[in-house]
Amino acid sequence: MKHTKIYILISVICILGGITVKVYNYFAPPILRTPYRMTENKNTCDIAFIGDSWACLHLDHNCTIPTLLKDSLSYNSDVFSFGLSGKTSKEIYEAMYDNNDFIQFLQRRAYKYCVIAAGINDVNKKMSTRYYKESMNGIIQLLLYNDIHPIILEIPDFDVYKVYGWWRLDKKMLRRFSMEIYDIPIDCKQLFRDALDELIKEKGYQNKVSILRYKSWNNDYQNDLKTIYSSDGLHLNKYGYAVLDSIIANKIRYQEKKQSLCHNLRLYLLCEK
Repeated sequence: MKHTKIYILISVICILGGITVKVYNYFAPPILRTPYRMTENKNTCDIAFIGDSWACLHLDHNCTIPTLLKDSLSYNSDVFSFGLSGKTSKEIYEAMYDNNDFIQFLQRRAYKYCVIAAGINDVNKKMSTRYYKESMNGIIQLLLYNDIHPIILEIPDFDVYKVYGWWRLDKKMLRRFSMEIYDIPIDCKQLFRDALDELIKEKGYQNKVSILRYKSWNNDYQNDLKTIYSSDGLHLNKYGYAVLDSIIANKIRYQEKKQSLCHNLRLYLLCEK
């Protein structure tokens, strides 16, 4: 009987320990990895669109970015999308190192820009802002290491309460646990937007990263529901992606003009010497 009790106690401790480790790994920020080399840029303006379901669904629509940039660039551009539906920023970052399809996508072409749609599932799953910041930092570091300019989609507006209502009871309990641990409300979108700004400032990314502010294209959610969102109120419809494409094209156009001015200024200074 004594040995049976000891066996049961050890089993309970092991189970609790396993659960603790699993929960810790679930909520813990990623461990940053050593960046790897991708294909070198060869005077193209290929654009990657990566991230969660917003990137995944972008693949299925008739992208207008190359057409919008046609008159602004001296070389051809094209857009290629790769998305992992339902994944958090940490899962997307880790997939850039562990998912062979993702790695092949990143190495297949010489991207100059990369649009990143990540963090919506962090908000929905109530991860910590530290989790989001460190994951985004890892993604940014890998892209900058390969001279790819990151264009980050700021957390857009959507009905967080509606999404929360979709979760099963066990998932809701997990979200509640996270909200208590990290002291965040159900609608924590602005906390994550602020966290991104903090990251950009802390790491000195101001001139290395572009941010697509949600208010520049998504400033009236209730009206936007009728025009740019699909019926679930979380994902964009075809017109919504056309609107987003125009904002992305404007950001790239601005960045190209900025780079051209800097290049001309350097040439001028060299001539003056």
